[in-house]
Amino acid sequence: MDLKNLRYFVEVTEHGSFSKASRTLHVTQSALSKAVQLLEEELGATLLVRSRPGVPSRLTPSGEVVFHHAKGLLSRSKQMLTDVNLLNSLVTGVLQLGLPPLGSTDQVAAVLTEFRRRFPQVELQLREQGGQALEEAVRKGEIELAISLRPDGNDLAWLPICEEPLVVVLPPRHPLANRHRLTLPDLAHHPWVQLQGASILNHRIKLCCPAVDVSRLQAAKSDNLAFCLSLVAANAGLLVLPRLLAQHHIPPGVEIVPLECAELEWQLVAIWRKNAQLSIAAQQWLELLAS
Repeated sequence: MDLKNLRYFVEVTEHGSFSKASRTLHVTQSALSKAVQLLEEELGATLLVRSRPGVPSRLTPSGEVVFHHAKGLLSRSKQMLTDVNLLNSLVTGVLQLGLPPLGSTDQVAAVLTEFRRRFPQVELQLREQGGQALEEAVRKGEIELAISLRPDGNDLAWLPICEEPLVVVLPPRHPLANRHRLTLPDLAHHPWVQLQGASILNHRIKLCCPAVDVSRLQAAKSDNLAFCLSLVAANAGLLVLPRLLAQHHIPPGVEIVPLECAELEWQLVAIWRKNAQLSIAAQQWLELLAS
């Protein structure tokens, strides 16, 4: 179906005559009449009751139906062209993205690579910080998107990426290593290794069990996950991690025990300011992430 014929039909209907529509469109009345005739032949129905000069044309019942749908088709066609043109205009765009040290490497690296392949014109500016700092940066508009844990407040919108149960990573021969599962109170009197980039997780652990204050119980701390795991292996303390990370990065000799806590979850999400007008680059990033 020719969209131009639909457009001409809509214009004739809205103006009430071929002559008025021809002046608006800057085409001859015969061209308009031919376009409407072709549309009627294609649909097998009369759409307009032609009037004598000076009397407005009116729609037939079939014309009413076609007019209603044609308006929607033309509107969506215009939006499609707008979206494509905007997408094609990503020449010097910038996407500011926040990444936490815990969890983002494995989950986001492939998406970053694919985004770069599809949109080489977009400059990616990455900020690596803990989750709490990234949330604040998003709220202030310093970065457009960030990867973080699912936010507690309602001022941020989010898109789920993955969800993992938490486990306790224990040194060799730790007194809790032979347990089948552990709870937070079980960990309250043992030294911890603190991963500084896991600020939101550490905060939520304390909220769920005030006796477990990671900053108070810490025997060592680092913002490097591999070094934190090496500290655990060296018997410096225990560490709580998502199971996926523990299984992928665990050094030899340490023990992994499931952590039971219904109130504590590790759900990795992409966050942005609610009701914010995201750039086309950010929208494409989220679409790629969702797929």
